[in-house]
Amino acid sequence: MPAAPGSASTPAPQGTQPVVFTPRRLRVVAVAIAAALVALTFYGWFALPREIRVLFTPSQLLTLLGVLGVLVLVIVGVAASSVRADADGLRVRNGLRVHWVPWDRVHRVMLRPGDPWAFALLRPEGEVGADFVPDLDTQKRHLVGIQAHDGAYAQQAVAELRRRHAVARGKGTGGSAVGGATGSRGT
Repeated sequence: MPAAPGSASTPAPQGTQPVVFTPRRLRVVAVAIAAALVALTFYGWFALPREIRVLFTPSQLLTLLGVLGVLVLVIVGVAASSVRADADGLRVRNGLRVHWVPWDRVHRVMLRPGDPWAFALLRPEGEVGADFVPDLDTQKRHLVGIQAHDGAYAQQAVAELRRRHAVARGKGTGGSAVGGATGSRGT
């Protein structure tokens, strides 16, 4: 289940403490790929004959190390994606970018069959009425921290976000604004 950051001296009611969801398999794969990339780079370097290695200038070596560093940074950045939900809304970290989405902007949290990760359909700024109908132009916020290939963990994460969204919107644990069928393709 999700890990709540920090520790409180007095336990808060369930659902009021922030909860953080992070990809599980993606992190394992990212660490393996980054380690393999670094290992292969150094293997390739030392596999070169000494007379070729001495031909590289310091700026060329720094460029090669810089490219390696950028690749590793991108891999680690994507693996560091997360979704943090609290009473005020969602803090979504997708790669190196962080987005804040208040609950009143969230129309629905979805993870449909075939989607690589969950996403949140967003209401337009300033539109809080119940008559909002999503269409093909509806803004989405991808929740890369909840990966579909994490299986039951991802489904539990989406269910928890839907529950928190319902509570924040004052609709209890039910309501059409939070769920929708996981197999619906119309929205």
